[in-house]
Amino acid sequence: MTLKAVALSALSPAKGNPRRRIDKNAIIGLAESIKTDGVLQNLVVEKSAHGKFTVISGSRRYLALRLLKRQRVIDDNYKVPVKVRALSTEESLRVATMENVQRVNLDPIDEADAFARMLQHGATVEDLCAKTGLSAQTIRRRLALSDLCAPVKDAIQKGELPLGIAEALTLGTEDQQRTVLKELRAGALFDRDEIREMLCAEKPTVAIAIFPVENYTGSLTRDLFAEDETTYFDDVEQFFSLQKEAVEAMAYTLRKKSAWVEVLNSYSAPWWQYREAKKREPGGVVINLKPNGHVEVKKRLVRHEVREEVAQATKEMPDAPKERPIVSGGLVRYVGVHKSMTVQACLLQQPRKAREVMAVSLLLGMIKHPRVRIDCHPCVTEWDEAEKKPKALAIVRSELSQLLANFGLQVDGQGKLSPKGGEEDPSASLYTIAKALPDEELERLSTVLIVLSFGQQTLDGLDTKPSLFNSIASDLQIAMRDWWTPDEDFLTLLRKEQLETVAIESDASLVMSRLKNYSKKELVNALSKYFERSGEKNARDGQDSRRATWLPGAMGFPARSAISDSTSD
Repeated sequence: MTLKAVALSALSPAKGNPRRRIDKNAIIGLAESIKTDGVLQNLVVEKSAHGKFTVISGSRRYLALRLLKRQRVIDDNYKVPVKVRALSTEESLRVATMENVQRVNLDPIDEADAFARMLQHGATVEDLCAKTGLSAQTIRRRLALSDLCAPVKDAIQKGELPLGIAEALTLGTEDQQRTVLKELRAGALFDRDEIREMLCAEKPTVAIAIFPVENYTGSLTRDLFAEDETTYFDDVEQFFSLQKEAVEAMAYTLRKKSAWVEVLNSYSAPWWQYREAKKREPGGVVINLKPNGHVEVKKRLVRHEVREEVAQATKEMPDAPKERPIVSGGLVRYVGVHKSMTVQACLLQQPRKAREVMAVSLLLGMIKHPRVRIDCHPCVTEWDEAEKKPKALAIVRSELSQLLANFGLQVDGQGKLSPKGGEEDPSASLYTIAKALPDEELERLSTVLIVLSFGQQTLDGLDTKPSLFNSIASDLQIAMRDWWTPDEDFLTLLRKEQLETVAIESDASLVMSRLKNYSKKELVNALSKYFERSGEKNARDGQDSRRATWLPGAMGFPARSAISDSTSD
């Protein structure tokens, strides 16, 4: 490496500069600094033809010098301090990228493209981490940005899209990216999570099927106008089977006329690992069957010589959704306490059935424990602080209040009864009160105590199997919609695509505009207001609306994990 001074006219910019967009104000400020103090940091250059030098590192200083020349502050003979280095193409790119990343942050898109080019030319993820100080996760996020379509990249660089939205868009196809960008520009209020759900968790539609739809034998759910993009395959498993068969058939056909065919199954294919084939250069095909059913096909591609360890290290998509349960933990508890409270209320209205439950519960207590212990079920205290209380609560609390008043007891936050006076051993006083009760009240007391302890055994999971609780509820012939209406609390616990399913199955979509235009919050508000009017006649056909009967599968006895209507089986 040689240190020397060369004329400004002998310098030329590198064609592969990672920085695609330059902050003009920063260049003006740097020019003012150079005018006052000169070039304080050497440029790194390499020799080119005819005694010229190409700037590898220091492009901003070079642009500032060119600005000073245009302002006639300096001329072509101005001496610029440089270090002359003999670098390979890969080394030149690495030096330029590192200088830009470390000195003044590249915008995310320039940084993404620069990292992709370095990995294409032999660098490893560990190299980038060591040189930039960035984590492997951040580098993977940047690489994902390099695969965005041009209009989205341009919007990011212009500041139209925040980085979080951009990263969520990496999960979509080019068509999806363009569609979301168009909707955002039109005023749609999507946040990062809503975009991720929109692109990854949506139910497969007729519009994305690449197989003849007549091959599908399951049912379809149609929105109001039954357009392809709003007509959904109900049998998702059959859809994916047919879609996979169609992809395999496509790959078989393309292999006959292409150099190679690669089939992927990723939310976002690593397109940065490929380039377009040049004229007369044999090219291959990449088919990507995304986990949500969309199919991307790109032809006439050539693979970059990316190291295998790099391909593996960048395989994970940082923004790709992890496997999520159909029913969230919050929804599981919500369903469990509502169903338990309803069963308690129904038992209190059917004394014979309540006594049967009492007998079985006491027998089970004796079988499992030498000393029977009875606690109130958590559903009894669940709504102490809640503004909205379930219909069944009034019946249960009425019995509980009378019990507490008669015996001078209270219920703590854990559902345990205790004397208000704080007696250590209240047995004598309780016995005195019990002796004074009439026969009917004494029998009622015994029943109520057991009923208050009865409910869904665990609130950590759905009760999807046969159980004593489900058998009792079935014998009681409980119709949950007589006791419960889908409310804002319930709807908030659902994901956006689940809310869309609710809207379609309950006929709410008939009075709403296109569901995809709604944010999650808007769907929750619209559906909660829709269900509040349960019992009204449907203005379209004069029949009772489906809103009065729609019930999620989780509210059945036994429960189903699907959000879809449990009455539709």
